[in-house]
Amino acid sequence: MANNIIELHTGQFSSILLTINSSSLVAIKKALTNKVQKSPLFFQNVPVILEFNQHLQKVDLFKLQQLLTEFGIQLIGVSNWHNNLEKELVLSHNLPALGKSTSLDQIMPQFRYVKPKVVQGNVAAGQVIYAKHCDLVIHGDVAQGAEVAADGNIHIYGKLWGRAMAGVNSEHNDCSVYTQYLDAEFLSVCKRFVYKAQIPIDYLLQAVRIEAGANTLSYHYIK
Repeated sequence: MANNIIELHTGQFSSILLTINSSSLVAIKKALTNKVQKSPLFFQNVPVILEFNQHLQKVDLFKLQQLLTEFGIQLIGVSNWHNNLEKELVLSHNLPALGKSTSLDQIMPQFRYVKPKVVQGNVAAGQVIYAKHCDLVIHGDVAQGAEVAADGNIHIYGKLWGRAMAGVNSEHNDCSVYTQYLDAEFLSVCKRFVYKAQIPIDYLLQAVRIEAGANTLSYHYIK
């Protein structure tokens, strides 16, 4: 059995792939509560894709949807079903069947590089900015409660207080987040992510480059 009742992975822009490793609604609610306590704004305005597994076959999906809604989770569909029976189970609960894990590339846009998306100024709380197939350059601050994401690198020539996700659709660990002042709520680079409490204290309030390591994120001072 998996160590974590729920697992979160970055999916396509501003979406999270949610894996539930329990058939107990009580256990799921407790695990979600712990996640939200660590990062209250994490699920706000973020679409979520639920990964189908054997645990979901034993859960009342209507009640699960109600539970997820209580935490502000916008469920947009279910992926990773493996046969028609599982697909019909998903559809019978009024959920889109997004496809199998092996065919998600048909749902997600293919990665290609285009010129960077440039923001001339600050990104305010509640604002969401996405650079599709390219880098994102921000000539200002990213406020707490704001979200910035890119298929490529993110360059922030100001302070990062909000959420930043680089390498969203990249299949390689070749993207980074650059910021002149690191105090982020949430960081994700090439499907590795951390919350603010998990960022090494030595790098907080510093000019830092964050890249994907083997299993977590790697930090480097910018000189």
